[in-house]
Amino acid sequence: MQSLERANPDQRRDRAGAAAVFLVALGTAWSVGNVGAVIGELSSDFDISLATVGLLSGTIMLGCSVPGTLLAPAIAERIGIVRTIILAVVLCAAGGIAFALSPDVAGLVVGRAVAGFALGLAVVPGPVFARATGGVTRVALFGAAIQLGAACSLGIGAILVDAGVDWRLTFGLSALVALTPLPFLIKREDVHYERGGGSGFLRLAVRSAALWRLAALFVSVFSVPLILGSWLVHYLNVDMGLAAATAGTLSFVLFGTSAAAREAGGMLAQRGVSPGLLAGGATFLAAAGLALLAFGDSFALALVAVVAAGVGFAVPYGIAIVQAQRLYPSDPTEPIALVTLVGTIVPVPLVPVMGALLDDGYGTEVFLGLAAIVAVAGALNLRPVASGAPPPER
Repeated sequence: MQSLERANPDQRRDRAGAAAVFLVALGTAWSVGNVGAVIGELSSDFDISLATVGLLSGTIMLGCSVPGTLLAPAIAERIGIVRTIILAVVLCAAGGIAFALSPDVAGLVVGRAVAGFALGLAVVPGPVFARATGGVTRVALFGAAIQLGAACSLGIGAILVDAGVDWRLTFGLSALVALTPLPFLIKREDVHYERGGGSGFLRLAVRSAALWRLAALFVSVFSVPLILGSWLVHYLNVDMGLAAATAGTLSFVLFGTSAAAREAGGMLAQRGVSPGLLAGGATFLAAAGLALLAFGDSFALALVAVVAAGVGFAVPYGIAIVQAQRLYPSDPTEPIALVTLVGTIVPVPLVPVMGALLDDGYGTEVFLGLAAIVAVAGALNLRPVASGAPPPER
């Protein structure tokens, strides 16, 4: 496997590999925000509450991503990294189609469950494939595309709905986007590996303080944006009184800024900037942005807040992924699976709870709570994980 920080010149010229990494992340992450853009339409068409929409948007999807995350290392070992990613891409498209064609809430649940499993299946081998084909900067590209996918699904979805386009067509678009990486993957030489140490990692990881600090960081840079993907458009539209298209545009700005800043974070890591500054210090910027949103009462303030939050969520991603892989280099999917699992589980109960709280008028308190979570995670990661640090010995 390639150096943790650098790719060789041939890999940097691998444009097909870069396109595959980008489109896999973009397409699977599109499903993160596509429900958040059509909350009002779903609530009206199916006569369901915001809390129920929250279950669809976050709890069901993210809950079903957990088995995908857990099974991804074993599936990748058995069929290869690339074939696992292809499976995730196809399942993601199938989930979007099922949601778009559903005549009732049960069908919506099935669509979200399939898309969620696909997301969990993609986010574990995706960074490993990215690092193997392009080093830390391509890992940052994968992370940037995840944010961009959420940005596009929120922004484009809200604009289309505001223009009178049926929400079912926006989910058809989600399925189409999910399939775009297939031409770059089908003939791709696969990445195979044998899992070093077999099944011992989780028992070792429980006693690894470094890994749990990284898991807390993933809650900050992964969980909180997932929660925002479900509710930010609604909050900006209903609580702050902005037009739906404006709220969608601001959501796009948040995730789009985060996409660009993830690339920048990868470049800074490659140039030797302190991991403590990238992983811990930058996170306080996201906390400040969320706190500003809690008290926001204008478009200008909201714009400053979402840019700050986007940068703060993004910069730690690349170095966090690399540090996680360093903890267990003989099987890099294992630590990624664990920190991603923690980052995925946290929003499962919080998304519907946040919907209920927003319904009751507690928007300020909700965003202050998110800001506090992010700040604590940043403080825990001001001290970087030691280079090459293994999990504790048995």
